[in-house]
Amino acid sequence: MNVRQAGGESKIVGLGYQARFLFLLLLISAFGTIFLFLYCYSVLTHPITGTYSAVYFVLRNLSGLLLRLLGVSIMAYFLLVGVGVAVLCAFALHKIAGPLYRLERALENYASGDPIRVVFLREGDQLTALARAFNGFVAHFREDRQRWLAMMEHAERLCLQDAAACRAEMGNALTKLSDQLSRYR
Repeated sequence: MNVRQAGGESKIVGLGYQARFLFLLLLISAFGTIFLFLYCYSVLTHPITGTYSAVYFVLRNLSGLLLRLLGVSIMAYFLLVGVGVAVLCAFALHKIAGPLYRLERALENYASGDPIRVVFLREGDQLTALARAFNGFVAHFREDRQRWLAMMEHAERLCLQDAAACRAEMGNALTKLSDQLSRYR
């Protein structure tokens, strides 16, 4: 079961997806930084006019206000960026964890006795190399199963023709079947 692509090593999550994720992460951070700058700029750029004593009292009162301004602006920044990153991560997990969940369900169904089935991905899902490898395994497994059934049917046909050769042919078929099944340990 080889998951390598024609160009060399396989990528579980595509480079384009990784690039879009990083770009959106940087865009969210830049948006939060611009918001923080504009908020602080709009609050702190009011001109101070009046006499010397009026300016002194405004600046003295401003020092107490700066701590609250800094706290509110940083809290708003982290809230804004945090919500954006949370939405981005939820979307990314949906595109990565969804295929993993479907693969897990397919294996659980097979383990419980249902026939093994291929896994289909939604458009935009990641882990396509893993899904292709799993579906390739399913195809090989089905081919092997057909080969096993044909081998056993051939042995049964020979049993119907010659009863003396039946035991030897069944033993031969079971030995071949055991050898082929040993690949799936």
